[in-house]
Amino acid sequence: MRAIAGMRSAKSLEEFEAEWRALLACLEKVWAKVERSCQPQKHKFQPWQGHYARLRKKDMLLRYLKQARDADNHSIQEFTTVKPGSRAINFVNPRGGYIQHLEIRGGQIVSYAGDPIVVQDTPPHPVAVSVKNNGEWFNPPTSHLGQAVTTQHPLVLAELGLKFYQEFVNEVEREFFRQAL
Repeated sequence: MRAIAGMRSAKSLEEFEAEWRALLACLEKVWAKVERSCQPQKHKFQPWQGHYARLRKKDMLLRYLKQARDADNHSIQEFTTVKPGSRAINFVNPRGGYIQHLEIRGGQIVSYAGDPIVVQDTPPHPVAVSVKNNGEWFNPPTSHLGQAVTTQHPLVLAELGLKFYQEFVNEVEREFFRQAL
């Protein structure tokens, strides 16, 4: 999808957010277009769609994506922020180790003696934040379809959401448009 490619290649937070907003709008549009396309089979489609409609209300990721889109359309609140970068220094041995000497200047290790260490730099990156819609707060998801979501990076949330909606459309095509294919 173009919005995800745009999120990956964005050169600024503004570009990234524009693509994130576009993706959220597209996901909601997919839901609406599928409903419209199934109107001639409404009596069969609505009960079948119930499972997916319940997931959109109960699943943390799907609920967040919908509410973030609604918050974007109906308010001026932000739903993305930049988490500052960080540096972590850990011992190679997870049980710990011994530091004989450590000298840091300008944020860089200039001298070290001791047990082996690993330095991990995490650059600044966007994260999803809580949104308020219709007086209710919706936090970034920590799970999706029973699996843990371990990051709040909007690109990961977008990819998970896109996968769900692609599978939804594929199921609709198999169930309601088999003959036409």
